[in-house]
Amino acid sequence: MKKTTEPDSQRRGRPCIALLCAGFALGSLAFARKTPPQAGSLEETGNSFVSGEPLAHWLVLEGVDGRGRRPFRADRVLARHLLDPAATLPRVGDELTGERGSSAWTLAEANAEGHVSVRGRGGYAHAVLEVPTARVVLARLEGATTLFVGGTPAVGDVYGYGQEGVGVRLQAGTNALFVTGVRGSFRLTLVDVESPLSISSAGLLAPDRTVLGPTTVVLGLTVHNLSLGPQLGLSLAARGAGVLPTVGEPFELQPLESRRVPFAVALGEAVPGSDEATVVELELRQRRAPAISARASITVPHRSAAGLHRRTFVSAIDGSAQEFVLLPPDPAAPELADTDGEPRLLLSLHGASVHAWNQGASYAATRDLWIAVPTNRRPFGFDWQDQGRLDAYEVLARALETSGVARTHVVLSGHSMGGHGTWHLGANDPDGFAALGPSAGWRSFDTYGGRPEGELRELWHGADAASDTEALLTNLRQLPTYILHSDQDESVPVAEALAMHELLSEVDAEVEVELHVEEGKGHWWDGPAPGADCLTWPPLLDFLREHTIPVAPRSIAFRTVDPGVDAVHHWLRVEQLERYGEAADVKATWKIGADGIDRIHVHSENLRAWTLLPPALTPGREVELRWNGAVLDGTGATALATVTGGRRIEGLAEGEKRPTLCGPLKRAFDRRFVLVVPQPRTADDPTLERARYDAGVWRYRGNGHAPILTDEQVLRRPEQVRGRNVILYGNADTNAAWELLVPATCPLRVESGRVTLDGATFSGRGVGALFVHPRADDDEALVAVLAGADDVHERLVTTLAPFVSGVGYPDFVVFDAEVLTAGDGGVRAAGWFDATWRPVRAR
Repeated sequence: MKKTTEPDSQRRGRPCIALLCAGFALGSLAFARKTPPQAGSLEETGNSFVSGEPLAHWLVLEGVDGRGRRPFRADRVLARHLLDPAATLPRVGDELTGERGSSAWTLAEANAEGHVSVRGRGGYAHAVLEVPTARVVLARLEGATTLFVGGTPAVGDVYGYGQEGVGVRLQAGTNALFVTGVRGSFRLTLVDVESPLSISSAGLLAPDRTVLGPTTVVLGLTVHNLSLGPQLGLSLAARGAGVLPTVGEPFELQPLESRRVPFAVALGEAVPGSDEATVVELELRQRRAPAISARASITVPHRSAAGLHRRTFVSAIDGSAQEFVLLPPDPAAPELADTDGEPRLLLSLHGASVHAWNQGASYAATRDLWIAVPTNRRPFGFDWQDQGRLDAYEVLARALETSGVARTHVVLSGHSMGGHGTWHLGANDPDGFAALGPSAGWRSFDTYGGRPEGELRELWHGADAASDTEALLTNLRQLPTYILHSDQDESVPVAEALAMHELLSEVDAEVEVELHVEEGKGHWWDGPAPGADCLTWPPLLDFLREHTIPVAPRSIAFRTVDPGVDAVHHWLRVEQLERYGEAADVKATWKIGADGIDRIHVHSENLRAWTLLPPALTPGREVELRWNGAVLDGTGATALATVTGGRRIEGLAEGEKRPTLCGPLKRAFDRRFVLVVPQPRTADDPTLERARYDAGVWRYRGNGHAPILTDEQVLRRPEQVRGRNVILYGNADTNAAWELLVPATCPLRVESGRVTLDGATFSGRGVGALFVHPRADDDEALVAVLAGADDVHERLVTTLAPFVSGVGYPDFVVFDAEVLTAGDGGVRAAGWFDATWRPVRAR
């Protein structure tokens, strides 16, 4: 029986929901308005506000600047019309010239469904909107990444996830709107709101209930603050038939902040007769408020743990609620021949736009395979890189705990984007999987789609070197691999599979590599075998069953391009590199001598410090260590395992780089990170707007939870950020938490009007910096500083891409507004911190 689809109610929004909100008046705080646009700038295409009606009249501009996976990209529209609140607005016929040539603004009308077409990547649309009275509305932007309202950025629903929208402020009179990041066409609808607080009707997350007795389930939901003031003393509460009264942790929301909130709810015995589901009634409460602020209901389906089902958990990355799908073995499935009888755990990675449930439903249960399907955080997510890779490992840990499968019996497979994920995880963790089974997978961004060139290409790629599959062939050549593809694949060319097979099949290949190209089939294909054959091809599954991870091999060899991604290989851990941003190669042998002395010889390139791990480090046994031919002092002292500078040491010096405390910049978006902003001056304070947009992008791309706190909140209760990475906005003059979080010894400092880097001073329009460093008050956590020396800098950074896979930022970058016209030419300084956090400039 084929199991390849999921009902629309499960695939799109998940459980049904009812939403009730109390009436309200907009926030009572007074906030400054943006400078209004010039009257008559777009008479031909003006729009009048009608709640719930798509805007119909627009100007559009074909993209004149490239986009793609680049850390700094030119954007002439933002430079001319959005960077300065008093800038002129476009008119019909106005021309812009950029990297890709010239284009002029032209009139465009929405079609009958409200959609507006925009040609070219990097294109823009612009409209003006007349509003009789100031108000907050829900902005629902479909088919594009970003909406600007009076210069304030808001995140759109580019992938069509069905998001409800985000709160934006409209001023009385004329409002200037811009839309960019369009995937062919977009639709913008603005909807009046009825309450300052609401629970979103979209994106409710619930697991399947697999036990009818008392249990706890983790739910996920989005809460909106649709007012111009902060909302304090909030908490979620749950009740309902079979639901034990539960109240969640208190939280606060900044003006116009939307947040994904995890909520663990206790369930009692299932109500008799409720065989299909438990309904949880949710309430959003506010301390001292006379009434419930918002209500919703979420359905928790009942499913057998013996079949395909969903599970949820709280992620250590950001404290959000995440899900995965699990398919256990079926004892009634056909018996298997030529297997060792041991169960395997197959970690299965889905393709772009595919929901985890659909991926799991495309498998038929077998006697010996546990199938675990993570989400990549979203159907598009992170291409199984960055936080998508971390999500896979979080799910793997939970699936191992549930299944009891031995860690040596984990195998990895995936289709399309998941095939790329299989290459990516395998290349960066060659001792983590027994075998690989990529299906219709592409190698890397550099072979599939490409990444733009630029002056600093090598630096940016060095910050994202884990993306380069071919550079990690040393690792892949030790992994048994079955490559599956079809010769008529219309999405991923079969050349991707053929190239990888050739690279892995060279004469020095250490393990078995097989290739099957199915003739006459496209990207997704099926056949008579149970399940979808492009995933469950019987020879592929049989191949995966044949292998286990080697235990304590006597010879190891591997390459790491980033110790924060891959530091451990069997019994050796890379602690520090000599030169960050470059690969380190390690070969080591372990010989057990008859004289009771273990002899371990390590040969390396670009290695500064490493640690010997069990079982190679065995209590009671003497160890002789040689590193690059030299015998290390202290031979025989087994208690000292870390090696640097030609000698063994007790451990790394406090505060030095290590795999859990290092760059590059993206590393900070982990450890339940929190965004810290200066106390807002107004609801449209540029620094708050920037943090709110970043939090919105994280919520959208990563189904993530990124709380925003003010510096005053952190200084008043520093324990709420203890042990967490902090993303710090503003600068040393504007953010009162700077001195608490950024060490005085940090070689980078941003103040109003200037940036200093190790004695050099940078100034100019829009100057600012990105950098990552250990926190001053917590030597186990990082602070990532996203700092502007002026308000112009805060407006230009919507072009940055910290949550886009394939984009790398090194440990520090200083840049200014020139990036909007010159790309890498606007980067003033950039590079890496060494192992002691001293800057090494590449520019």
